[in-house]
Amino acid sequence: MHKVLIVDDEPMIREGLQTLVDWQKYDFNVVGVASNGREAVEKHALLLPDLILIDIRMPGMDGLQAIEEIRKTDQVCHFLILSGYAEFNYAKQAIAHQVDGYILKPIDEDELETYVERISSQLKQKSEQQLSTEQTSQLLREEMLQQLATGKQLAETFGTNDPGTLLGPPAKYYQLLLIELYSKEHSLTMNATLKKKLGEIIEQKQLGWVFSAEPYVGVLLKDYLLQNGSREQMRQWIEDCCGTRVRFAGAASEPVRELLVLQQWAPAVRGMLKQRFMLQGQQIHLASLSATSMQAGPAKHEELSIDAFAQKLYYMLDIGSKDGVDKALQEASDHICSVDTAEQFVKSSWAQLLSIVLNKAAISSQQVSVQEDLSIITALYLAHHYDEMMVQLQKRLQDLTEKLGKSDSLSVMKQMTDFIERHYSENIKLETLADLFNYNSGYLGKMFKNYTGEHFNTYLDQVRIQHAIELLQEGLKVHQVSERVGYANVDYFHSKFKKYKGVSPSSFKGSSGKSVSD
Repeated sequence: MHKVLIVDDEPMIREGLQTLVDWQKYDFNVVGVASNGREAVEKHALLLPDLILIDIRMPGMDGLQAIEEIRKTDQVCHFLILSGYAEFNYAKQAIAHQVDGYILKPIDEDELETYVERISSQLKQKSEQQLSTEQTSQLLREEMLQQLATGKQLAETFGTNDPGTLLGPPAKYYQLLLIELYSKEHSLTMNATLKKKLGEIIEQKQLGWVFSAEPYVGVLLKDYLLQNGSREQMRQWIEDCCGTRVRFAGAASEPVRELLVLQQWAPAVRGMLKQRFMLQGQQIHLASLSATSMQAGPAKHEELSIDAFAQKLYYMLDIGSKDGVDKALQEASDHICSVDTAEQFVKSSWAQLLSIVLNKAAISSQQVSVQEDLSIITALYLAHHYDEMMVQLQKRLQDLTEKLGKSDSLSVMKQMTDFIERHYSENIKLETLADLFNYNSGYLGKMFKNYTGEHFNTYLDQVRIQHAIELLQEGLKVHQVSERVGYANVDYFHSKFKKYKGVSPSSFKGSSGKSVSD
């Protein structure tokens, strides 16, 4: 609605003019009245009317003086002069002050309504033109900012025109921020909601502009540097706009003095968000033109052998070493990420490693259900960020350690002999156990000799031979027994068996009343 101010020193005329015209019919609303010129100037400054009906002859400051004073600050307000005197001099001054009409008293209702209708039409046309201009500016600004956020040269679209004219007054510093939203419950409206709500905050505070930069939401900041407290404030605004169910990660350029310099920063900012999985969530990260390590590159296609890492992790679970589990996790993490940090590669590598570990655990312990603990693998695929995934893996594997691990009250030597008893068929070495129990291998070997009376390798051979005897007595063939107790070479198994038992395994089977067929 357009606003009307009525100014006359006669109360009855002021009251009559409020009802003489159907103001709402012409989109007007009477917002105030004044009884003299001085009061009219004050009410104009307070109410900012679009139309003022004003008498000429009033005590103190007359109508023409009031118009002259108002014109010093307002060149667009419309005026209709009301006067009981048809004097040429008054009309001449009214024309000089760009008055829309000169109406003689007593006021003719039709004449006044004609003026009001014409002024209403002019105001409507001007509003439509302003709206059209604003919409055009908004579209051009959005297009310019979208191109800026992709690193595209603005000159290709805007030519020699200065794109900065679409952004209001120039700033000392400009900074580009891109925000990626994600959630378990995907919503196509998330970006639109953030753009609208954050845009209201940013534009109200005159800090810059918010725009669509699919698949991200972009923010061009003017003289609002994302450092320390201001970065935390921006993070809080984003969280307030998104709600608790939506996650985000942000990447920003360094502040620059020239707007067009941001074209050079756009690839670095976007590259950082492409590696969002390796970033910390709910944070705004600063990109660097020189830091290429965070930008996603082609996979190195290196051969990733995770069997050794899986074996070590399983051993740590088996002996109940929580510290060992953490160490094994970190070693595997370092190795996987040194090959490639792409989200799919990292997750599939961890899934492969954990599958090996969980399968071994399920075979060795009835307390482990493969179906139950494969939920660990499912959970890692749902993780949005690497650090969150690792925290979750650590917790789940620590829980599994308590389920699988042997009593911590056992001495290291007792744990070692128990471990050998469970894993004699595998390629275990003193160095393997030294790493598991965090000892120097030479020192651990002496401790083991003092405890068992045998060197480690001798003790391991004796355990294997004892189990070989049991398998031979069950009727297994020699080559089958050799493989099951950890000797890949049958001839080597023969020599070891004869060394400790004085006869070959085939002869031992024969003396036990079994078939000697091999």
